[in-house]
Amino acid sequence: MLNLSDKELAAKIQHTNVNPELTPEDIKSLCDDCKHFGFNGVMIQPQWVNLARKELAGTNVQVATCMSFPMGAQKTEVKIFEAEKCFEDGADQLDWMPNVGFLKAGMYDEYQNEVAAVVKAAKGKVVKIMLEFGMLTRDEKIMAAKLSRDAGATYLKNSSGWGKGGHATIDDIQLLKRIAGDKCLVKASGGIRNRQQALSLLEAGASLLGTSAGPQIITGEKREDRSIAD
Repeated sequence: MLNLSDKELAAKIQHTNVNPELTPEDIKSLCDDCKHFGFNGVMIQPQWVNLARKELAGTNVQVATCMSFPMGAQKTEVKIFEAEKCFEDGADQLDWMPNVGFLKAGMYDEYQNEVAAVVKAAKGKVVKIMLEFGMLTRDEKIMAAKLSRDAGATYLKNSSGWGKGGHATIDDIQLLKRIAGDKCLVKASGGIRNRQQALSLLEAGASLLGTSAGPQIITGEKREDRSIAD
């Protein structure tokens, strides 16, 4: 098992809350947590990117945002527009979900072209692909990861943590790491609730963790978890 200090572990965590009922005060609290614990980044809905950018000014905390989940079925043109807007508003990173129906139907060119289009819209910024492994067979997981890798994704991510996306498992993260090789990185997300889980997933090959339980993971303190996603 990896032996990381609290500071080292916090630097691998993207502190996440993408629930729809959040208020500006909730976003400020998330940003305060990031500054206090030294988390890698805050993961929020696009509406709050400008606010988070202001709250985290002068820090090294990344502003990460997300789009097109848990369905992923918006038209590609809409995803391109939203990606461009997210970065214009000040996001450093974007996590998003491709159209799983393309993959399931064997429409591999359409799937890969969509990933490539959003990567292009990012203009060199970090793009993480939510592969939603909970919906996929093993062969589909491999295909989705390879197509996304070859389309230029910065990170392969097992799940959004919402809907049918599923939770992070050691096997899935190891699979993603093998496919990623030296071409991209791996982010684990979904159901990460304690330090042991976090360290196991990092040891399996993840470079980043997406979780709403970042403070709990670092301090070991239990809390009431109202989050419906990671």
